[in-house]
Amino acid sequence: MHKVLGLLIALLFILEEFFHRKLGKTGRLSAINANTNILKNNFDRYDLLRILELLMLGLLLSTAEGNPATGRGQLTVILTGLQVARLFGRRVLSRWSVLGIVQSLEMVLLITVVFMHAYSPGGYLPSPLPVLALLGGIVYGILVSIAAAFSLSYGIRLLAKESGQLYHSFPSLADSESWAYKFSKFSLLPGIAAVVSLFLLKEISLLSVFFSISFILQFAGTLTCRKSTYNGHHPVSNSFWLISFLILYLMAVTGITTISPAV
Repeated sequence: MHKVLGLLIALLFILEEFFHRKLGKTGRLSAINANTNILKNNFDRYDLLRILELLMLGLLLSTAEGNPATGRGQLTVILTGLQVARLFGRRVLSRWSVLGIVQSLEMVLLITVVFMHAYSPGGYLPSPLPVLALLGGIVYGILVSIAAAFSLSYGIRLLAKESGQLYHSFPSLADSESWAYKFSKFSLLPGIAAVVSLFLLKEISLLSVFFSISFILQFAGTLTCRKSTYNGHHPVSNSFWLISFLILYLMAVTGITTISPAV
């Protein structure tokens, strides 16, 4: 069932991108009357598609494969969090190009969720420490993923030619880095909660080690970003944030993040 739902969500993503390319890059369908209520509070028909995508993601979470104790379920929750950010955070995400990066990340996570191997956590009654580790890790993962989207925006702008269209499609390096820094900083508190809970759950494990590495990279990125530089931005910080996200992604895919509440 999750594969059918995943395919439907992917088709909705493709449909949204088709409308975007066909009808313009403003994020608003020109056919609609600007005086209608649907455009109040910057709401448009693209948002109707995003709401439908969010509902489908909710259905995906309700399946057995959406169990948040497994890597597949955790990626699904992060995917849902990114969709909520894309739906309600357009003023924060600002540029359509950044929204496009978030949607691209969603597509990657969706394909991963549909085709990745299922890892069973077993059936146990939850206890406080695993629940805290799970909740902290998921919130951390969502915030790190959004920070990674802005770091990708930063990287594209940094590597693009100034005379090219791609360069002008993305926010300035300072703007992208500023938002990446904010979401990275927000991720530190749930990250600390997850790290402490994981080390209290058991002795040294692959989960606690690799999650700690991801957290250290996030923390190092925020510290490095606070230092003044001659060019006003910090490529090293953005590299740390991207690597941190990649570690989380690989942990989920390989089943390392699948935890047992009984442990």
